[in-house]
Amino acid sequence: MEKTSGFSPEQQLTSLDARLLLSLQRLSDMLKAMQWEQARILGITPLQLQILLFTGHHTAEVNKVAYIATELQLSRPTVSDAAAALVSKGFLRIEEDMRDRRSYSFLLTDTGHEVLAKAEQYTGELDAILQKRPLQEKSGLYQSLVTIIAGLYDKDKGGMQRMCYSCAHYDGNKKRQHACRLLKKKLLSSELQIDCLHHSSLTTSVNNAAPTENGPLL
Repeated sequence: MEKTSGFSPEQQLTSLDARLLLSLQRLSDMLKAMQWEQARILGITPLQLQILLFTGHHTAEVNKVAYIATELQLSRPTVSDAAAALVSKGFLRIEEDMRDRRSYSFLLTDTGHEVLAKAEQYTGELDAILQKRPLQEKSGLYQSLVTIIAGLYDKDKGGMQRMCYSCAHYDGNKKRQHACRLLKKKLLSSELQIDCLHHSSLTTSVNNAAPTENGPLL
């Protein structure tokens, strides 16, 4: 069987898989370009924008260099430098972990919250498009994306996916039967989570994190 290439115009003529691969790549490129442009407007780097988006919507428990580095699949020194720059700009503040004086979390300042509201605007066009699509179409698309993300995820290669399929609370067959033991309810495929703060490995991932290579900021 000939290997499918999403970059081959010839295969795109006859292969739906090739067209899907190219479509996903194009969408990724377009989102990245919009994110970079928004970062430029705000006078920060794309990585700093990503850190603002993460810290602005997650708790102090995970807003640490080690965890964010795992989330973004980057080195701890790289994340530490970017977060330190946001602190110097007045967008983030450092909060000491009272349980471990060597550990720190990053929280948004009042100015940081204002910048966060602007940072999120780069998805506005995409959000408007999604809102116009039928619910059934969006549910099917989401289910397909969850399946793709789950298929690509490899914990041995790093990265963090707080999704139902990798959670101890998940009970189901990963096909049409889904349930959450923690919430004590059955879930529709469209209700499966990919960024859940109740994910079973959340606490252990943070507490077992090793010290950063670039100093005490964890």
